Amino acid sequence: MSSILEGKISPHLAVYMYLHNPSVLSTIVAYMVAAQLINKELPVLSPKDKLSRAIELMDEFKVTHLPVAENGEYLGIVSEKALLDLSDSKGTLKDLVHTLVRPFMYEDQHLFDALKLIDTFKISLVPVLGKDEKYLGAFTEYSLADSITGLTAVQQPGGIIILEMMPADYTLTQIAKIVEENDARILACYLTPQQGSDKIEVTLKINREDLSAILHAFHRFNYHVKVSFHQSEYDEDMRRRFELFMNYVNM
Repeated sequence: MSSILEGKISPHLAVYMYLHNPSVLSTIVAYMVAAQLINKELPVLSPKDKLSRAIELMDEFKVTHLPVAENGEYLGIVSEKALLDLSDSKGTLKDLVHTLVRPFMYEDQHLFDALKLIDTFKISLVPVLGKDEKYLGAFTEYSLADSITGLTAVQQPGGIIILEMMPADYTLTQIAKIVEENDARILACYLTPQQGSDKIEVTLKINREDLSAILHAFHRFNYHVKVSFHQSEYDEDMRRRFELFMNYVNM
């Protein structure tokens, strides 16, 4: 969760958020489709390319997969592992075409589908096709993560509080009042049903890094705070004390 507070989301965290808290990402990527993320600089391989060339390009572009296409027709995606497992690196991709898996998105598909593909096929990039089935380009898992970061309140500094309650007890007006009475405001609010329970989790992103006063207020109003992520004045003081101690030890 610290990566959220720092305004960074790793691809693996993005997939985890989608699988475990889809309501969060539904707000984050509400209007984004695959075509918006296409990176024209990512290379596309041909069946005529040598296996060694494919490995070189993967290393150059820091990916572990690359799409294979011929005359605009998308044939599939080849992995670095598949290439390295071959004993003869002097051959061409033509020898592998029949073994390629074919994950892809259409240009107008929602980015939720990219997260599904990345998780299902364990791929480092997502090929994109036009409505005519022609290959348009691809984008990496990291560009997807960067886009999510750029569109959501996680980019802004602050802390996170997760409350646990029955749905009937949820009143955003009252929750917001408690936060605002402590000179803060809610940047984002997400509701998540809990599996195997009738309760819900209310995740609040708040524009304050020290949430101590707000946490005390929630406890005072009998809210159950399941967990919080913030930098309190006490934590900062303890960090300074620890650094002084380590400096003393290293003298």
